[in-house]
Amino acid sequence: MHIWAITGGIACGKSTVSKLFAECGAKIASADEDARAVLAVGETTRVAVLEAFGTIDRTELAAKIFGDTEARKRLNGIMHPAIRQRMRTVIDAAQSDSTVGLLLYEVPLLFEGGLETWFQGVVAVAASPQTQLTRLKERGLSDDAAQQRLASQLDPKEKVRRADFVVHTDTTLAETKESVQAIYQAILQSVKTPI
Repeated sequence: MHIWAITGGIACGKSTVSKLFAECGAKIASADEDARAVLAVGETTRVAVLEAFGTIDRTELAAKIFGDTEARKRLNGIMHPAIRQRMRTVIDAAQSDSTVGLLLYEVPLLFEGGLETWFQGVVAVAASPQTQLTRLKERGLSDDAAQQRLASQLDPKEKVRRADFVVHTDTTLAETKESVQAIYQAILQSVKTPI
């Protein structure tokens, strides 16, 4: 099975693009889903986050860490080891699967976390900064909060530069779907050696 990552800046359309890949037949996994899972009742990560921040509510955590680099580092230091462990389990299972297909792992902080070597290739999802800002405001964020989130991630242009394929979402949904379908076929026909 081919094991690729999908990444991109916040509000670039990663979830939409992942759904389009799923429609093509790809299996989808998500680091964001892993993050929710490690905060479930009974998880040691949940206890550690509650002790450090007093909450596990995503909105409340976001308010505490965006704009505060040290708080963000502290939260990442608690969360990332548990998320990586879950990711590694999924990737290892996919690597032992001889089925022809694609596992596409949505990893927003792929390059920031140095995780690109875990995958055979990378698909970046890109949108203009103005589109990202508009989408974040549509989610209810203030201009300042939206700008803080955009500033906290690697420049989307750098993600695009380092990717094998790019899906631009500043287009119609039909055009985005066409792009995804073409990339899906190209990945399945690739001859990259599994890691």
